[in-house]
Amino acid sequence: MNLSSVLILPLAFLMFENNQDTQLKNNSPLIRSEVFLKEVPKPKKSVSYEQGIDMIVKGLKLNIDHIRFIKAPKATDYFIYADDQSAYAQSLIIAANNGMKLPRNMKPTAVMSREQFALLLQQVIQSTGNYPTNMMFLVIKDAAAFSSGSNSSAVQDLVKYNVVALEKGYFRPKAAITQAEALKMVKNAEKFVHSSGPKNEDPDTAVQDEVVLTSAAVNAEVNRILISRGPKPNSGYGIEISGIDFISKTEAVVRYKLINPAPGNAYLQVVTEPKAETFISSAYKVGLKKN
Repeated sequence: MNLSSVLILPLAFLMFENNQDTQLKNNSPLIRSEVFLKEVPKPKKSVSYEQGIDMIVKGLKLNIDHIRFIKAPKATDYFIYADDQSAYAQSLIIAANNGMKLPRNMKPTAVMSREQFALLLQQVIQSTGNYPTNMMFLVIKDAAAFSSGSNSSAVQDLVKYNVVALEKGYFRPKAAITQAEALKMVKNAEKFVHSSGPKNEDPDTAVQDEVVLTSAAVNAEVNRILISRGPKPNSGYGIEISGIDFISKTEAVVRYKLINPAPGNAYLQVVTEPKAETFISSAYKVGLKKN
């Protein structure tokens, strides 16, 4: 081998390597590898409480136009961890006044599960009116994973409304809901409400109610009967006992009526729990009936 060939060989090798690097940078097919051919999957974005609530509020066009406030409401009036400067603050206020049952210590930036999102969506749908559903029981294979049986029932309603679909019989309640899943559910919910229309325009359905009766002994002969309709978003809500029917020697029925905010009136922007009480002989078993 002469000196010229020894010098030429490294030069040629370097030219090949430089050419290879250039072609790889330009996505040249010079060298094909499984690593370069595989697409990196895009991560599925999860949804926080404030984002999920915002999707529901805007997707179902919820508002508080029917309520007059003494002072401008703030998200922190309802949720202690809310940020009044957040882009989602207004949606939190609207949600609290449109049937969403959310605790005051809800953390808006926490990730929302599929169960939690579906429950809020079902509550809002029910607040728009009473919709008939068939009584057929649906088997949800992971029903035991729900936080409560009522949450599982809420998902059953959504399945019957064609708002959600089970995945081979499973719902995956504890999995974080993704943006795509949430948007699809909201779109289906809007379609359902729009096509079905509210079946009951009773103003009592504006905010969901669950009237609860509790009985406590005053003495051996008399019980204190307390009825409550649960937390409400402003002082415009109330409950009154309108009468008591003694239907037998051992049974009594307490009749009550609900009071709701009157359009155009101003109310204190404070979370309240309307209650009413009466006293009945301990000889009676007491039930409830709405007027």
